[in-house]
Amino acid sequence: MFRHARSASLLSIVLALPALGQGDPAVIAKIVKEGKENNQVWNHLEYLSHEIGTRLTGSTRLEIANKWTMSKFEEWGLTNCHLQQWGEIPIRFDRGPSHFKVLRPFAEEIAFTTRSWTAGTNGPVRGQVIRQPQTRQQLEAVRDKLAGAWILTPPRTRGGVVPVGEEPIVGDELAAVLKEAGIAGYITVSRNDLVITSGSWRNLEWDNLPTEVSVMITRTDYDRFNSRLADGEEVEVEINADNKFVQGPFPLYNTIAEIRGTEKPDEVIIVSAHLDTWDGPGSMGTQDNGTGSSVTLEAARILMAAGAQPKRTIRFILWTGEEQGLLGSRAYVNSLSDEEKARISACLVDDGGTNYQGGLVCIEPMAEMLRQAVAPVNAAFPDMPVRIRVVERMPRGGGSDHASFNAVGIPGFFWDEIGSGGREGKNYQFIHHTQHDTPRYAVPEYLVQSSVSTAITAYNLACADTLLPRQPADVAAAPGEERPRGGAGGRGPFEPVDGPVSGTWKAQFTSPAGAATALTMAIEMAADGRVRGSVTSEIGTNPIERGFFNPETGDLRFTITFNGSPVTFNGKVDGRNMKGTMGLEGVFSSEFTATKE
Repeated sequence: MFRHARSASLLSIVLALPALGQGDPAVIAKIVKEGKENNQVWNHLEYLSHEIGTRLTGSTRLEIANKWTMSKFEEWGLTNCHLQQWGEIPIRFDRGPSHFKVLRPFAEEIAFTTRSWTAGTNGPVRGQVIRQPQTRQQLEAVRDKLAGAWILTPPRTRGGVVPVGEEPIVGDELAAVLKEAGIAGYITVSRNDLVITSGSWRNLEWDNLPTEVSVMITRTDYDRFNSRLADGEEVEVEINADNKFVQGPFPLYNTIAEIRGTEKPDEVIIVSAHLDTWDGPGSMGTQDNGTGSSVTLEAARILMAAGAQPKRTIRFILWTGEEQGLLGSRAYVNSLSDEEKARISACLVDDGGTNYQGGLVCIEPMAEMLRQAVAPVNAAFPDMPVRIRVVERMPRGGGSDHASFNAVGIPGFFWDEIGSGGREGKNYQFIHHTQHDTPRYAVPEYLVQSSVSTAITAYNLACADTLLPRQPADVAAAPGEERPRGGAGGRGPFEPVDGPVSGTWKAQFTSPAGAATALTMAIEMAADGRVRGSVTSEIGTNPIERGFFNPETGDLRFTITFNGSPVTFNGKVDGRNMKGTMGLEGVFSSEFTATKE
């Protein structure tokens, strides 16, 4: 009795909404009911995280994930389920169970990582920790202890202290001496207590595989080691970095499946997320991007369970190679003909961690259609609303797969992720590419909303009277090109001058408390005050899109696009120093200081 009453109330909510001219209200009510009462998104996430684990591009586990996700689509009755090969990798890299154990002067297992596609230890390797010599005199003092030792390298920002009267030894000469002595490897330090995994397979050759072992530990653990060694204590560790290379080549896949359209099957709505992850020890690839992959899977399951029959095809794609530069999505877009590109209404991308889907960024001609598409989501989840934010033009660039579509004029959308950021007060910065990317900090109720939101939005767009409007060609600007702007001095080609803000600025966040991410701002300035350049962090590099410096007030303002959203920098420049804020209006704001190099 309760279940029938519940179903009726959901239907009444949908029917009470303004006429959409899109999806069948009865089907939308079924989507909401299935999504709220029988949601499986957490089960998908648990399987990806615990049973499969991290999914580095080209790895065995990613291939397993490709095949598992395809089998789930088939199980739910989707059609055209297949693995689309977009490339190949010359050498496979798999990481096995690894550990870093401190044996003396205390016993503890600590967090660490190695770069992907680098050498491992070939089993557990015990050795004494020795601080990296900075002078020839220091080298001679430890020369007989170097064989089998782990070399503790100083932070890059500080270097070592060279005593007066001693002769420095650095660079290639020191590296050659240490190699000849037979050291076990190097222990490097993170800038904070997050160990971030990255890497590249470029220039990797089977006959010339890397052999030097280098591990990274947290700043806290580095300081403990360094302090004990400075006090004359011995530090002994055991490191097992189980890094394996397998000769290829191996194919690289996107996973694709469809709910075929009943009236216009050649017109397509794409629902997507990237399946690949980084693979540092401790990580399970949960929030980057097991959450988005699980939301995509669950949206497909919900639509099939609700019996949805969209007019257009809804195509589900789980990208790979995203972490190495959107490789899978770019290859997919490049494989399309002009006619196929013209028939894609939109590409939706979920890749922002565990928060709920809180908005979409669009241009004005798209706004009303998107508002209507998400209206049933807001009725079903009033405490987790989806807002449509209108901007002058679709964002250029971005750090996820929507950028591959916007680059060729196809509307690509990165869901604004809104919410607490994660359980236990931990946000996306805390887990992004770090040892903490596990289900522990994911929020189940947010993922429920996201999976229902994705299903409803895709269904409504697939049933709309028309494709989503596109940005006019005279408004779009290709990445890296200058678009003439109105106003005094805002027209004409960009000609760099040596201005007050020209150059490289090193920035550090000062709030919120505990934020430690550093930025490098490379800025060029024109005589009329326009600025261009890029902002680089540990997450990647983003071009400056709209910027201006006022020499009379010292005010600098510019925008970058991060994960589909415009992030604005406002700085006050005083000579070679700058203070300011960086943020997304209504979502977050952080203070920073910067110094010109």
